[in-house]
Amino acid sequence: MADPAMQSIVTDVEKELLEAIITNLKAELLTEDQAQQLAKEFLALLPMEDKRDLLDKLYKLSKAHVEAKGVYLKYAKPFEEEDRQRKLTLMSQHIQDGKIEHAINVAKGVAN
Repeated sequence: MADPAMQSIVTDVEKELLEAIITNLKAELLTEDQAQQLAKEFLALLPMEDKRDLLDKLYKLSKAHVEAKGVYLKYAKPFEEEDRQRKLTLMSQHIQDGKIEHAINVAKGVAN
């Protein structure tokens, strides 16, 4: 992962997941063994290639560990909105260029 912005996001996710683990340990909602397992499973997901990869991996982790769900949800909405805006911009460019089929493919999620 060479992208410094992506590395920063992954570092933030690591910190937030650690905070969630600590909070759940203190509240006795998580045993030490469960906390270690969650941390190991997260570390096994590294490296993360891009935001989509990060989101997909966090989603899977949150399905197996409810403690990770808050971290997933925090990042899911802004990433999805960013992706939506990118697609809208690309569709608009295709329409302006008269490439209606390309715009439709972007809307469908099909690669051009």
